[in-house]
Amino acid sequence: PCYVVLPSEKIEEISRIFPQLKLVFIARDLVDRAWSALIMELRNQTSGLTAGSFADGSGIQTCHNARDPKKPKKSVMSVAQKRRMQELSSPSSQPDSYYMERLRNATHDSRSNYAKHLRNWYEHFPPETILIVDYRDIESDPRGTLSKIVQHIGLHEEEARKYVESLDDRVLGQRVNAATSDQLRIDDSTASIKSSQPSSSDYFLSQRPNLKRRMQKYLQHHAIEFNALLKEKGYLWRLDEYDGNGREMT
Repeated sequence: PCYVVLPSEKIEEISRIFPQLKLVFIARDLVDRAWSALIMELRNQTSGLTAGSFADGSGIQTCHNARDPKKPKKSVMSVAQKRRMQELSSPSSQPDSYYMERLRNATHDSRSNYAKHLRNWYEHFPPETILIVDYRDIESDPRGTLSKIVQHIGLHEEEARKYVESLDDRVLGQRVNAATSDQLRIDDSTASIKSSQPSSSDYFLSQRPNLKRRMQKYLQHHAIEFNALLKEKGYLWRLDEYDGNGREMT
């Protein structure tokens, strides 16, 4: 989202410097994307961080390197601090009104407007240099999706096939940064999240149907506009569109 929302003049500058650039945009369901962003924002605020920055956080003890006392080591928290941060960053710690207020924030609303920002990129790059990928295909057909992407960025079909076939299933099935709650089940042997388990953030939203319906209603127009762009560019798939009651539109 950070890159796609660049202003037109920046995109024009990129096109001049890198005229042969190949672009990939992965389109996630609008409610799922927004909810993930809101939870990440809440977690960052709880940790004393702001988006795009790295810090020790508030109230976290900093250890020192035994070999060099002046050199900071990794920051650590007590068990009580960890528990308190988990409570404050839990999605259940905030009412529905909090999430809707944040969703209406200019930053979150803008990053949900896929069509508007992609049209800026299409103004400066030929359509064949931009590949729009359905996020759902990453889970349902990871090898096929990866093959499509690597061919788009320059590998020949046979090279792409050999590369994708060489990858281990565990590598393709690994989910990175899916969520950071202690309710996630982690497979320590592969450091990957079991794909059969829904992320805790998804679980919390499923337990708040009224909030989910409100988010669907608010984001519906963005989904409709993006689907119109997909049709215009020749794509056969669509993102979900919802009516006021949260039902998928056909």
